[in-house]
Amino acid sequence: MRYVIISVLILLLFSPLVSAQGEFLFDLAAKSQSDGTYVKHWSTAYPPDPKADIIVYSEAKNMAYKRLSALGFVYAVYDPMDNIVAVEKISSFKRSYDPNIVYYTLHPKDDWIEGNYKIKIVVFDMVDREAYDENVSSDPFAIGINPDMYKTFYDTGANAKDLGVLRELGVPAARAVLNFKIDKNVSIYPPDRLLLHDVRFIDNTTDRIIGEKLLIEVKIDNNYKDDGQIKLAMLVDNGLVSTKDVTVKGLSTTAVIFDAKAGKLGTFKLHFGADTNDVKYRNAELTFTIKNETDSTRLELPKITITGMNVNKEFAGVGDNVIVSVNLINNGKTGNKTITVYSNREPIGSSEIQLPYLQEKTIEIPVSLKSTGINKITVSDAPALFRNVFVQDGGTSATGQNTVLTKVKENSLKLSMAVVFLMFAGMLYYVRNKLKEEIPVNALSQGISNKPEENKISDIKIKLTNQVEIFSSKIKKILKKKPRG
Repeated sequence: MRYVIISVLILLLFSPLVSAQGEFLFDLAAKSQSDGTYVKHWSTAYPPDPKADIIVYSEAKNMAYKRLSALGFVYAVYDPMDNIVAVEKISSFKRSYDPNIVYYTLHPKDDWIEGNYKIKIVVFDMVDREAYDENVSSDPFAIGINPDMYKTFYDTGANAKDLGVLRELGVPAARAVLNFKIDKNVSIYPPDRLLLHDVRFIDNTTDRIIGEKLLIEVKIDNNYKDDGQIKLAMLVDNGLVSTKDVTVKGLSTTAVIFDAKAGKLGTFKLHFGADTNDVKYRNAELTFTIKNETDSTRLELPKITITGMNVNKEFAGVGDNVIVSVNLINNGKTGNKTITVYSNREPIGSSEIQLPYLQEKTIEIPVSLKSTGINKITVSDAPALFRNVFVQDGGTSATGQNTVLTKVKENSLKLSMAVVFLMFAGMLYYVRNKLKEEIPVNALSQGISNKPEENKISDIKIKLTNQVEIFSSKIKKILKKKPRG
């Protein structure tokens, strides 16, 4: 029963309890909606699973009295033996003419038996109309006595109970009965829990070319609150091409991308399958044609693009050869392209290449750098790709060392002398500190003479003097050596 209009239902069964006003609607819903609409449940059968949501949608229209409505919805659930297994009361209060909408959700319990169940619903009108007329004034002179109280009442109705215009239970305004079934053979998931739809090629063309890479997008809607996991299979003419394990968040949409390659000529049908029965399809097939490059009208011009570049040296001498490697791919018709190499925006070399459709290739362009300092190497049509080469006078050494290191080697004598000087200064600093440690400060300051202490200090001086002489001898030997070429 999709819609239960109380005015009709009451004439048949519940006429003694009907209010003269109001329109009522009760139904089994699949999920709650905040905008006043609902999605009807796909069946009246539920599994004996506590995860199953039995949602009752209840709507009452035109129940406001002077822009105030207060309704109580009472639900009693009866099992196949006509015993009550669940009870709930939900109130709805509004200070407007909007409908009163209530969602009542229950879950099958472990002790629920299979069979037919009933939900008996009674709606109570809790507004005491006579009390409203007696206790609430609409006269500005009366309102002026207690304006704050009336402002609250007419704005929100939050103090309606304090003014005595609400009943504890109310007057029965409508009754209804909904039926459902507990059946262990049904699933908690809707038959269209997952909707697979709108399959397309990423570039939105079905005219494909032999050998090209294909990207196919498919969207999946999850119409249930829980996350869904499926294995999705892409097929071409019923032949399996690829599979993906996909997780779709509850009540959301996920786009899945498959990749493939156009392997043979002809016209084909692309479609999908899944490892679960609760998947439905909409616009989930594609018919496409694979042609030769020469037969396709999609390719009009060559589209040779640079995908990468590199150089074989970071340091070079003026006039040295440097090899610039350039990676390219052609996404258009077979054609030619001239690749130019620049150093600091000045052209220094070029090469012409011919590429068929979808072919990738790396070319090497030798160039000679003549400007000292940093040379920023770039190639045509790809200014974001660059490498820096440091160019120096004098070329590079046979061992591949740059001229800076060569100059250091040529001046090894000066470097050795500097090292010796630093070592000698360090030794003198050590001797000075050692002497300070061995001589007691209080003895020096008081002028106390101690023969054994003097002998000890003399021994230390002799030892340190000998070490300095040995170190000086080593320095002289180092200085006599000739620097190597």
